[in-house]
Amino acid sequence: MKCMQTLLVVAMVCAPAAAQTQDFGKAYSFAERAPQSRIEQTIDTTLPSLVKIHGASGLQTISAFASGILVSKEGHILTVDQIMLQPERTRVVLYDGTVHQATLLPADDRLGVRLIKIDPKLVQCELRPQWPQANATFRTGQFVVSLGNCFRLAEFSEKVSATFGVVVGRANTALRYRMSDVKYDGDVILTDACNNPGHYGGGLFALDGRWLGLNMKLLDSKETNTMLSAAVPVNDLLPYLEEHVLGKRRAEVKVAKVAPWIGAVLFDQAGRQSPPAYVERVVAGSPAATVGLRNDDMIVRIDDFSIRTCREYGEILGKYEPGQTVKLTWKRGTDVMTGEVLLTKEPTK
Repeated sequence: MKCMQTLLVVAMVCAPAAAQTQDFGKAYSFAERAPQSRIEQTIDTTLPSLVKIHGASGLQTISAFASGILVSKEGHILTVDQIMLQPERTRVVLYDGTVHQATLLPADDRLGVRLIKIDPKLVQCELRPQWPQANATFRTGQFVVSLGNCFRLAEFSEKVSATFGVVVGRANTALRYRMSDVKYDGDVILTDACNNPGHYGGGLFALDGRWLGLNMKLLDSKETNTMLSAAVPVNDLLPYLEEHVLGKRRAEVKVAKVAPWIGAVLFDQAGRQSPPAYVERVVAGSPAATVGLRNDDMIVRIDDFSIRTCREYGEILGKYEPGQTVKLTWKRGTDVMTGEVLLTKEPTK
């Protein structure tokens, strides 16, 4: 109900005035719909950069519609990589209502995004692309507007939906939550702006129109049993866009990562299923010994990430680096104990 109220309010306030809509190629009948506030003007100038995307379907669990952001005059469009994006079955609708066949460019598996492209020679309206600002910043509590085609409410020249909210924080998909159906492994912008099917691939903007992030799919946090609205920060998108839009080759940076060590040897028996993370032995003088970990303790959490098996313990610990401090939680019988552990390098023998 809250989402629908937001959409109804936006529909009333974001229609631009006739004097300001020459780029849209039409005048509006009601002068009272002219943008008055700063946020209305931001929406008005940003809308031409948003496109509707229609793709392959066939399954009830797959929505055959999404949003995208125009990023070049040559017709490059950035969106979230989904199964609906199929060759010869992906169509783009621009703000003037025209429909264009799109070709698919290579996706970025780490980011979970993909560029598609339309032929600019077949476009009659002016293409109004967005491009990420270098070092674009956001802060907790910052007001934002999220633009996208919620529930496929817009088909042709109808404007996409706008929802409002604030940035509620920054989270790492790998360390803070157990996300499902998400490829991206990095920091995301968390916001309370409504995110719905069709909104995926839309844009998250500051009130002054700065592009902050690309709307992801709703994230399912198994840790808190909640759905989270999130966006990939545009800073992370730049290398991919520069490579496939500007032709700038990405420099491959290989960093030899040193595995962190706490000095707890787990009772990890070989088998098809990894056992719980019971401690078999604690190395004398190690961080584990300093924090008070003992034999037969069971490690259940590193920071806010649950540890259920020895395999999960190794995977999560491997995402940290020596020198970082983590909050370790373990069970000793029926008691739950916690302590701060400084990760170090494993001493040489």
